Amino acid sequence: MKTPHILAISSFAVHGTASLKTFITFLGDKILPVPSLMLNGLTNMSLVKKFDVPFAELLQSTFDLAVNRDLELILYIGYLGNAAQADIISEMITNYRSHIKTIITDPVCGDHGRTYVPAEVIAQWPALVKQSDMVFPNLTELKILTGYQPDDNQAIEVYADQFKALYPNTQLVVTSVPTGNGISIMSYGGEFFIYEHALLPKNFGGSGDAFLSLFILNFFYRQASFNDALKLAARQTFKIIENSIENYSTDLILTTPL
Repeated sequence: MKTPHILAISSFAVHGTASLKTFITFLGDKILPVPSLMLNGLTNMSLVKKFDVPFAELLQSTFDLAVNRDLELILYIGYLGNAAQADIISEMITNYRSHIKTIITDPVCGDHGRTYVPAEVIAQWPALVKQSDMVFPNLTELKILTGYQPDDNQAIEVYADQFKALYPNTQLVVTSVPTGNGISIMSYGGEFFIYEHALLPKNFGGSGDAFLSLFILNFFYRQASFNDALKLAARQTFKIIENSIENYSTDLILTTPL
């Protein structure tokens, strides 16, 4: 049985610990990182600059080499550098589908009731979500994907039901859902699953990337069940954040023992 590689599309920031840097840390030689955008630091830092990459050429040549090596791929789609990249990714999915085992999408576009990417990028996410096997939006992104305003305020079941109607073949996992005194992960698929943990007093850029890369590690490589992989990834991410706070770090510390 082949061991799959993760072809991961997302941004790469030099300063900070997020996006592709996080995936590389936890998935090591299993990952084939394809940057959608290069930055000298995370976007919440001062003096940040963005740099375009030859995305289409890099992505296609990466797929070509994977086919040449007869690799089985898990395609992860994260941050997009621009709207045109969505069409490029869709074309690659069509051309190389026989080598793609699973498509996992994090539709990065907003949080805390607001958007932070251009509207033309947001407009491209539904087409990619429809092609995905699993999608991991936060609550704001779930609202956007289902046609609601990012600051809409209804029960999460309203958005989840609409998601299932719009994307019936896509497994939905909603991350960072406020519940009571904590925060939850909710999975909507064959059965509903929820895991809640305490809310820590500090937010870090990259915590969502840590959760997703750890879920992939637990589910695809450590053979945990789907729900157990979600629970393990949430616990591990919690410990990473807790350790980063205890060490007074401005960035996530990704060396926490797992």
